[in-house]
Amino acid sequence: MEHPLNNLKAELVFRTSYEYSPVPDSVIDIFNNWEKDGLLGFMGLPEDSGLLDETLQLAEKVKGFTDRMVVCGIGGSSLGLRALLSAFRSELDEKPEVIVADSPDSAMIAELKKVLDPDRTSLTVITKSGGTAETLSIFLSLYDWVADSSNGEKGIIAVTDPQKGDLRRLAGDRGWLTLPVPPSVGGRFSILSPVGLFPAAFAGIDARALLEGAGVVAADFHRNGPASLAAEIAAGFLCNFSRYPVHTFFPYNDRLFDTALWFSQLWAESLGKKRNLSGEAIVTGQTPLACRGPADQHSLVQLFMEGPADKTATILTTPPDCGATLLPGGFEDYPSMSYLSGLTPDELRSAEAEATGRALEESGMPVSYIEMNRLDERILGELLMSLEIATVLTGLALNINPLDQPGVEEGKLFTYA
Repeated sequence: MEHPLNNLKAELVFRTSYEYSPVPDSVIDIFNNWEKDGLLGFMGLPEDSGLLDETLQLAEKVKGFTDRMVVCGIGGSSLGLRALLSAFRSELDEKPEVIVADSPDSAMIAELKKVLDPDRTSLTVITKSGGTAETLSIFLSLYDWVADSSNGEKGIIAVTDPQKGDLRRLAGDRGWLTLPVPPSVGGRFSILSPVGLFPAAFAGIDARALLEGAGVVAADFHRNGPASLAAEIAAGFLCNFSRYPVHTFFPYNDRLFDTALWFSQLWAESLGKKRNLSGEAIVTGQTPLACRGPADQHSLVQLFMEGPADKTATILTTPPDCGATLLPGGFEDYPSMSYLSGLTPDELRSAEAEATGRALEESGMPVSYIEMNRLDERILGELLMSLEIATVLTGLALNINPLDQPGVEEGKLFTYA
């Protein structure tokens, strides 16, 4: 029977100011073979209804006895969650609050203990390996504070590898609530696993809709290959990868700035490599730069326009809010204000996104555009899955492994030493 997601169409729009060639069929074939071999676990998350149900049920259970959650994590265990929480923060005022603690900072930890009520706060520790130093440092700093509360260790939840690692062993020994990180899902690709979805669901975000959007993009890729949305994005990004060493990712919506930061990790850690798939020494990578539109028009665009011609830009947009309050009139004698009368702040923001894109194009910079026709969980799920697939395709086209991070692991070893 045909999967229901096959009947849905991706709603994101991708366009560019430049021409590019499709991703080669040979790269699509490698991607498909890696998926069949179980290396690309993030592709299967939209169809894993059992894992989703387990995640949602635990979120509801924890909401039954706490209304705050502190999440200890770093990198792939925090950036994706921050992106989800920021995207829908205006809808969270009356819902349980999630605080992300992703830096071993004593002052920050002391402030959490001072402000939050441990009797109404749960503590979620997220590390796939079960041994991430920064995450465990934050967790251990908060452990007694939660364990000595009225909920005791019932208020501690571990999200980690289903079988391996010290955190998994400790959770079993202490009887903590747990969720698994599927072994085939890498940390920076884990936003749509319990790593991101469990705290997001606790905060009231629609995890099912996120996975539906992601599933539409995955189905589109399986069905259309090089002509799919994700492969088109990969082709557009790949076209400028070697010629332009800096990729500015420019959302014109403050709620999507943390998504740009999430993309920065995904792109940098996946594609900055010194060896290819054959083990031969190379130097490859493109530095991602997260920007805020329109704010960074007043800080960085001068550099983009007249500085070194080493940058490509992706502008991410959402439509204006039709229900926003119009800017008032009554300032006709003041030209710098009178022309804004009857508009909304969103309309100004949208006009600036278009104007900045055109100006960058005129300066010679290659510009791509990703257009979201609204900002909700379904469309954000499309964006996240599209960028994950595009990142892997770009890595395979460059003949590198987009799934490992040997440089990061070396740093961890020095830290541990």
